[in-house]
Amino acid sequence: MGHISCEEQRKCHSKPWNQRDRKRLEHASPQERIDRIWKEFSNYQPHRTLTIINIDPPSSPIAIGQSNKLLYEDYARTTAECRRKVGKIVKECKRVNMRYRDSSWDLEWDLRHERGHCLNSLGQQEFDLSPTALLGSEDKVPKAVKRVHEIFVNSTFMEDINVGDIKQGNLSDCWFLAGLIALANVPACLKRTCVAYNTAVGVYGFVFYRDGEWIHTIIDDKLYVKSPYWDSPSTQRDLLEQVECENAEKLYRETYQTGSRALFFAQCKDQKETWVPLIEKAYAKAHGDYSSLAGGWMGEALEDLTGGVTTELCTSDILDTDEFWHRELSRVNDHFFFGASTGHLENGSGERDGIEETHAYVILDARTLKNGQRLVKLRNPWGDTRKGIWEGPWSDGSKEWTREIQEEVGHKFGSDSVFWISYQDLLRKFSHIDRTRLFQDHDWRCCQRWMAVGVPLKAQYHERFRIKVTQSSPLIIVISQLDDRYFKGLQGQYSFQLDFRLHSQDSPDADSYIARSHGNYLMTRSVSVEIPTLLPGTYIVYVKVTARRDHTAQLVEDVVRRECLERTENDKLLQVGLAHDVAQKKASPLLNRAAKLHQDTLSKRASENRQKERRRLWLKRHAKREATKKQKEKDVKKRRSHDRETASGTPVGRIQRQTEAGAWRKNDATPTKIECKIDSGGTSHESVLSNSKSGSDCHTALDRLTSDDERKPTGTDASVSRNPSHLRRSKLPWTRKHVSSSASTSSFQPIDPGYKRVPVKGSTSRNRSGAEGRLSYSSDDESSDSPVEDWEALYSSDDMTQQPYDNLIGDSTGISLHLSSARHIRDLRAESSDGELYDSEQAATPTPWDATCTISARVYSKDEDLLLWTVENGILLEEVRMKRPR
Repeated sequence: MGHISCEEQRKCHSKPWNQRDRKRLEHASPQERIDRIWKEFSNYQPHRTLTIINIDPPSSPIAIGQSNKLLYEDYARTTAECRRKVGKIVKECKRVNMRYRDSSWDLEWDLRHERGHCLNSLGQQEFDLSPTALLGSEDKVPKAVKRVHEIFVNSTFMEDINVGDIKQGNLSDCWFLAGLIALANVPACLKRTCVAYNTAVGVYGFVFYRDGEWIHTIIDDKLYVKSPYWDSPSTQRDLLEQVECENAEKLYRETYQTGSRALFFAQCKDQKETWVPLIEKAYAKAHGDYSSLAGGWMGEALEDLTGGVTTELCTSDILDTDEFWHRELSRVNDHFFFGASTGHLENGSGERDGIEETHAYVILDARTLKNGQRLVKLRNPWGDTRKGIWEGPWSDGSKEWTREIQEEVGHKFGSDSVFWISYQDLLRKFSHIDRTRLFQDHDWRCCQRWMAVGVPLKAQYHERFRIKVTQSSPLIIVISQLDDRYFKGLQGQYSFQLDFRLHSQDSPDADSYIARSHGNYLMTRSVSVEIPTLLPGTYIVYVKVTARRDHTAQLVEDVVRRECLERTENDKLLQVGLAHDVAQKKASPLLNRAAKLHQDTLSKRASENRQKERRRLWLKRHAKREATKKQKEKDVKKRRSHDRETASGTPVGRIQRQTEAGAWRKNDATPTKIECKIDSGGTSHESVLSNSKSGSDCHTALDRLTSDDERKPTGTDASVSRNPSHLRRSKLPWTRKHVSSSASTSSFQPIDPGYKRVPVKGSTSRNRSGAEGRLSYSSDDESSDSPVEDWEALYSSDDMTQQPYDNLIGDSTGISLHLSSARHIRDLRAESSDGELYDSEQAATPTPWDATCTISARVYSKDEDLLLWTVENGILLEEVRMKRPR
């Protein structure tokens, strides 16, 4: 290996910790890399964005969850609040003699200034409001905004509710209109959505079911129309002016801006009825804009309109079709609403015998004829009698119809996109059925809890909720996630799919579940299971959340940064951000408790690790003391052996000890080749040195040997003659001396650190041997060529901190640099753990996997004392005590 300079070492140790960590990862084994990947893609702690608009003062604490209350109580409380606000608006408008203008969602102001906040979602431009589009002849964007009294003559509101009166406009919200058609088949259910209104003032109050609770929305009576204002340039105006009629403006308004046909979005076929466009507007305002309503599922619309629970059914999965007909489908409009669709899994865009693929149809009725034939009545929300209609058996004009059967079912050919189909063809042509259960009994109760969970890449079942049932009762469990349609544009990159199992507390095994959710592959907002009767006891809900990541979607923080930098969408960002914050605050109380529980768990684990570390260090010190004790005993034996050898007077022993105690322990000296030619008389004739210090040290060692030989020996040393030939076996790692008397090669060993030089009293500079001093043995740094085995037990071969750095040996500055760099690395680690260190592009990027889902459990039952808890790591979060703010 080449030598690394100190400057290169400084550069190496000055690199950021993340770069050195990445370089070390490149040399890791494949298994270590795989483990590192799974660790980064396994996030069990919630890191979800909770607040977008952080400008309002902190609100009052939010309740942990909804208690076990009657369903109609929540609805009654919301409707009472909506009626109170509508009544206040009506009084204010009558006092100032003004119609109501919704300043928070003003369609006219938004269109005239070409902002599009009421039309487009955050960061999207589905409706282009450029001057070219507004002046064009195509109906791609609305051209004007008018009030109800300006559009309709003698308008009505919910006076004549008819399922055939609903017609879709220039928006892909057939799923929502299909839900309206189902409700229109039961007029009492539809009227529950609009709880207060005043047509003269132009104010309407609606209620919708959002994320497990009822909300209200208040709107004015402004609506989008297809044709532009008379004062704006248009092709229609040019044509009327060419005719030279007397009142061209009046004729223009009567022709292009009057009646339901003038509306841009959904409308009623009745040219005087207004309830369809107004409820569609209220639903769009609740979601922020019209574009948010593009695409969806009829079951979700029915949940939002009725507060029911929807289950997605695949027609091929129905086990007993006869039982499904008798127990469910034949009870349509009574306990259930049904919708049907097909072609979603195939991404179809065509038709199947007239049935449009990926399009929502409404099941209006199910009849068993006198002859035993089962027929199902459906309607297409398009409202077009020639398109999207079944063309097979029992279609309009088919041979299966007779006058008697027509009278029996009350069907007329060509009536408002309504058609009949046999039960067998329904199951064969439609692949999915949305079933929405209604809670019409007044003794149904609901208990709800929210929590945020971290979602790893590998989904598993975890205990999330615990239910205590006190009396036998029917039970419906719904596990849902936040409806991100309300804050479209701030959903992030992750989408989630939910599954759950219900276990008895006594049988938590995976195969011993009581019931499990039916997988919703299309409607991923919620999953549910219905149990006809559940006995008293404690039950556990195990939830599995599966995450999918869309790398093409923008992160929430990137969207906020983009909007703040452009400063063109701040109003829209404020609107969507507030909706996002309202949704995320549902789980914030228990999220804080979960964070507290996680912090307590980490603190307990850290305390246990510190105790283990202290115990390990104590055991290591104890073992080290024992090893040192044994080592000293061995060194004493060795020293005594050396002393006996010295006492015996053997010159070899004396020469070896004295040369080992010489001045050859210079760490900063470069190994230098020294050749000393010594004659039989012991005189050095030639010394070829590359370093003056080495040469002087060589002479010093030889002089010391000569002076020792000149001393008067005592004891056995007197009979031993001293001769330089005894140096033949002494070794020095960088010196080879050719002894002339024997022509043999010998070298000297380095000194033993156990010896130290002790000056002799009375020595003078003239006496070299006295000046150099005599050698005395010291055991302060005693070591041995063969240490005791207890030393090896103290260290591990993979403990790199106990092994020397080859490039730093012999360089004291390098060693000190290594120690300072180690402290620097420790500091960098501490900083990077707090998220404050971003020395490279990789460190500033987000983690590879950071999925967090906010979920809730809703339990519908008739048990007055039912209890519902949230669980984190086997601990009830409701029992976690929070510190009181100071």
